[in-house]
This record gives sequence, structure tokens and C-alpha cells, in this order.
Amino acid sequence: MTDAPDPISDKAAYIKAQKQRNLYIGGALLIFVVLVFFISMSRMAQGLKHDKAQHDAYRASVAASVDASK
Repeated sequence: MTDAPDPISDKAAYIKAQKQRNLYIGGALLIFVVLVFFISMSRMAQGLKHDKAQHDAYRASVAASVDASK
């Protein structure tokens, strides 16, 4: 004779495993979003520094050309 599996406990185990998977997927998604956010902020900060350096160089060249024309 074989023991038939209990459908209620099987369903409870399935739901428990599904919730655990959902938590892992949610955690991985959260880590991914935070990683993308910090990488984006870092890249934007580098861009701002680059833009400021270009702007300062432009202002220096304009000032030099104004001084040269006097």
C-alpha cells in the first residue's frame, strides 16, 4: 500500500516555496535598482565635472581673447 500525499500540506509547501522565491526575486530586483541608481548618479557627477571644466576653459579663452584685443 502506498500513502497518498496530503493535498493540503502539498499546497501549503508550494505556497511557502513560492513566497520564498518571490522574496528572493524582489530582493534581487531591489539590489539591481539601487545599483543602477548609484551608477547613474556617479556618471552624472562625472559629467558635471567634465562640463564645468569645459566651461571654465571656455571662459578662460574668452577672457584671454578679450585681453588680447585691448
